[in-house]
Amino acid sequence: MTTTPPAKQQPDGFSRFLWWLATADAEILQECKTDRERYRIIGMAVLVTALFATLAWGYFFSTVVQDDLLTGGLALFFGFAILTIDRSLIAAMTRQGGQLSFWPVAFRLAVAVTIGLFISQPVVMMLFKKDIDAQMVLDRQDKMEQFRKEQIAYNAALTRPLETELTGMDRQLALKEELVKEYKDGYIRETDGTGGSGKIGESAIARVKKGEYLKAEEELRTLRKQLAPEREERQIRLAEYRAADSLKEQAYLSTLQDGFLAQTEALHRLTDTHPPLRQRYRLIVFIITLIEIMPLLTKLLMPKGEYEEKLAAMAVQRRQAGELAEEKEKELQEHYHAGAAVADKEVMDHLFELTAPQRRKEAERLVDDWRETDGRSFHKLWASARRLLLLHKP
Repeated sequence: MTTTPPAKQQPDGFSRFLWWLATADAEILQECKTDRERYRIIGMAVLVTALFATLAWGYFFSTVVQDDLLTGGLALFFGFAILTIDRSLIAAMTRQGGQLSFWPVAFRLAVAVTIGLFISQPVVMMLFKKDIDAQMVLDRQDKMEQFRKEQIAYNAALTRPLETELTGMDRQLALKEELVKEYKDGYIRETDGTGGSGKIGESAIARVKKGEYLKAEEELRTLRKQLAPEREERQIRLAEYRAADSLKEQAYLSTLQDGFLAQTEALHRLTDTHPPLRQRYRLIVFIITLIEIMPLLTKLLMPKGEYEEKLAAMAVQRRQAGELAEEKEKELQEHYHAGAAVADKEVMDHLFELTAPQRRKEAERLVDDWRETDGRSFHKLWASARRLLLLHKP
């Protein structure tokens, strides 16, 4: 009684997908039981890296693009680009004589580290988003204060003379008001008996004080009327300068966005001013970079297995088959040329045999002509014979 061999178990679709990510041939890998899980691990590392890159790029584009659909599309596209780069780097890591060449591996590791460092920035900013938002508020305040100082320094040549003139006018009015108040207080003291005369009511001295007070008050009104247009004109000019400064501040404030560059500046300022945060920042960048180069490290650190041996054997077989086919082709070409030469010789012999009588007649005619013209130079006779009998083309 004969028994049928058990059917070969087919891998599930997810395993085939992971093998594809690891750039492994699924048909060959089915025969290598010991290497199936190894390449599943490599494929999983590539998948995690691609998902991580998609998340990082999605957050990056969310800071510069307002359209969620466009953000999602760009994130998926760049995540797929990172996946393709990782597969290319893994596929290019072939062993030569069982060993990996140093410089190609070093170059691919450098590429992976560069990509990892770039991807780590959006992820770090997403992790420290609250701290970065708070720092950006402080940064905007510092920038606005610095902008105001620069505006004041820039407008000082225009506003300082106006402010000096207004201060002088206000001082004149203040002095005049103090003089009026002094005259008024003197008049009141004279009328209530606390003045120098000691009399209550309007005495002669009280009337003199009253006259001085009324005169000073009139002069104050006159001075106010005189200075009012000048003060108003200078105040209007100062108001115009301040309004222009306010518009410039609003325009400058509109440029202080919460984009990727502003977040990067805030993150750098946080790491500069907070040493504990700097250490955690470096640790997170290292971990994220390690995630990016993990597929390459996994491929690099795993030992050579049955799958690599089968690939190497198949490559040797293909090379030997190609060399054998090339040798057979060469032999066939040599045999063809040898047979063609024999056949051409037979045709030439037969042709000479058929044309022998005619060639003899031509030779006799050639000799007769030679005798009549020269009859001494055999060299010329032989050259004429070759040209006529062998090289002549009708």
